[in-house]
Amino acid sequence: MHLSNSDLTSLAVFRSVVEHRGFLGAQVALGLSQSAVSFHIKGLEQRLGFQLCRRGRSGFGLTDRGAIVYDQSKLLFLGLGTFEDAVGGLRNRLVGTLRLGLVDNTVTDPDMPIHRVISAVSRKAPDVTINIEIKPPELLISELGNGGIDVAIVPETQTYRGLRFSPLREEPQSLYCGASHPLFRASPARIDPKSVGQHPFAIRPYAKGLELQHVPGAIAKAAVSSMEAQAMLVLSGLYLGYLPEHYAEAWVRRGEMRSLSPKIPRIFSKFFLATRTEKRSSSILDLFVQELISLGSESSHRQKGLLPKQSRPHRGRRPNAS
Repeated sequence: MHLSNSDLTSLAVFRSVVEHRGFLGAQVALGLSQSAVSFHIKGLEQRLGFQLCRRGRSGFGLTDRGAIVYDQSKLLFLGLGTFEDAVGGLRNRLVGTLRLGLVDNTVTDPDMPIHRVISAVSRKAPDVTINIEIKPPELLISELGNGGIDVAIVPETQTYRGLRFSPLREEPQSLYCGASHPLFRASPARIDPKSVGQHPFAIRPYAKGLELQHVPGAIAKAAVSSMEAQAMLVLSGLYLGYLPEHYAEAWVRRGEMRSLSPKIPRIFSKFFLATRTEKRSSSILDLFVQELISLGSESSHRQKGLLPKQSRPHRGRRPNAS
């Protein structure tokens, strides 16, 4: 089958439909009408000669052949990105797309200034497009492994063949309760592991029990896949939960949350830069990693008092990520 530009466009629409589990999600993500999305899918099916997906009252689902086409399309677009990068390098100009994966609510973290990294990359490579996926860690790892994204910043997880995890930083998290929780107005003398352990916890399963280690006997009554969902449960006054201090700060200032630390010890979530172990990384990815390491080093030095709060260090040779 000879692929035309319209075929590539239809494949991109098809990928969006699959990744958003239906036509409606793809419509919103792509800014297309329902008829336009249907036109691309029907046209692609006619070109291929078989049905790609089932849609109807029973919901959306891929056919066996559709699943194969979806997997192969990832390799195709990954190859196109490599081609764009290589050709752009011939004219000493970076072009292409960087697909970045993040967990939710990292935007308030002053020690991981992703927005500044994006700004630096865009200044140095104005022809590069940056796409961001916000998903739970396990989905980001899956997307990275199958070629859906190029790089992810994720909390500590198990190792996977074909992926490289480079340590970035440790994020301090404190235990919090909401304003209507029985412990909110408790005196510090009443805050201890035994009394705290009598109240239900909301946890993130990917944290692997880290959130319960300082409270023996504590019971997790709710499990969530995002920090925002965990914050909602804490604000309800029914659950205790560990949250990043930079994220919970606004609620604490408004009197809607209280930290139970340091009476209950903090925990530290380790964050890693996850990439695929390919023979050659793209120049765009290299630039992103260099800027991330540079700004992360600056933040670390400022924390230790080695830099004034408003200054920026002189940038010399940047370290390589590994």
